Amino acid sequence: MQGYSSESDADLLAYMAMAGEDPAAAREAWAEFYRRHAGYLQAVCERAYGGGLGGDLGVGDLVAETFRRAFDRAQQFSARDVECPELLRRRVRAWLGRIAQRLFQDALRSRRRLEQIHVEPDVWDRIPAPAPLPVPSPGKLALVRQALQQLSDRERCVLRVTFQWYHPGQARQRLPDDVVADLAEALETTPENLRQIRRRALEKIRAFMAKPSQARETDDSPLEDEP
Repeated sequence: MQGYSSESDADLLAYMAMAGEDPAAAREAWAEFYRRHAGYLQAVCERAYGGGLGGDLGVGDLVAETFRRAFDRAQQFSARDVECPELLRRRVRAWLGRIAQRLFQDALRSRRRLEQIHVEPDVWDRIPAPAPLPVPSPGKLALVRQALQQLSDRERCVLRVTFQWYHPGQARQRLPDDVVADLAEALETTPENLRQIRRRALEKIRAFMAKPSQARETDDSPLEDEP
């Protein structure tokens, strides 16, 4: 184990991704990865999902399954050439948080599938069809991705978490208080500053997309956080 304690999170995930070539190294890397992040993920899941879990699934099961998925999908994690250990740690924990969130949502959907509700045919006929959501063109999607690359890591992190909780067509949306608290703690800032970061990030995206195409092609440097 001692041989892996000095490895970066990105290196540990790289070892885990090579489980087919070196299973022993992958297991030892996973054990070190678990030691580093299990306590954090346990606390986050207790706060975010503890009250919503039921049946045979507990917080410990959710954490264990999250790390199992992380092992199986280690090759999907991208460090994006981040060298700062603290920033890399935050990116890894955000990735683990997304895995746990998807598992929690899957558990809720599975539980709902067990609840059979009978609805008369005439009731179905009176339910209006939902309005179709607008589908952006491939060119606009590519432009949005390019705009996101102009943001700082902190701004992208705030937007990523925001849109994980976004529901199209729903008015007055806001992040749950526990998610705001966790995000503020991870970025070492305040909830109020998170709103400012999100506002600035969206303004930067709008400004970038409003530029003429020729100007965008020459503007490839990431925008820094404002003080």
